Amino acid sequence: MTTNDAAQGRPKDPRVDAALISAAIEVLTESGWAAFTTTAVAKRAGASTASLYRRWPSKQALAGAVARHIAQSELSGIDTGTLEGDLRELLDRKRQILETATGPALLSLMGQAAHDPELRQILHDDVYLAVRTQLGELIAKAVRRGELAREIDPAQIDVLTLVLIGTALARSVFVVPSGRDAELMMLLAAIVGAQA
Repeated sequence: MTTNDAAQGRPKDPRVDAALISAAIEVLTESGWAAFTTTAVAKRAGASTASLYRRWPSKQALAGAVARHIAQSELSGIDTGTLEGDLRELLDRKRQILETATGPALLSLMGQAAHDPELRQILHDDVYLAVRTQLGELIAKAVRRGELAREIDPAQIDVLTLVLIGTALARSVFVVPSGRDAELMMLLAAIVGAQA
């Protein structure tokens, strides 16, 4: 071990990271933000609070890691070969996020964000920007394939991103029947209409 290694301490074990993220999702799902403490998460993961704090210095930072994990694991790698297929896959994945164990955790974080500026910024960076980036990439692929004449204005992508996130949240709260095809057709029409 070099002096540099000793100064940095023991390398972080990715298994502990995964256990802490899973435990954080479970605590958020079961108890919501009010009971979401670093102590509860560390206990659930069978880890020390010191190991948690070495990774994330606050419960907001841990919440950001949860949001980032959900967004990255669920929204990346979409490429069906058509814009319609890609958007259908994006909508399906968005729906899966909210219908699985991660859904209540994400909803709990979003509900609390209205009262916590630090958490709101984390969710902006780790959820909103992840969805916006993914949507922008799908549109760019459609342009490269010749399905769209050109990229659409960034401000329009911002609005479409808010619509994507908002409809998913509204559906989960109001238990609206799927309407996936209507949502897909409206999204396609908005993207194609932005080309005019």
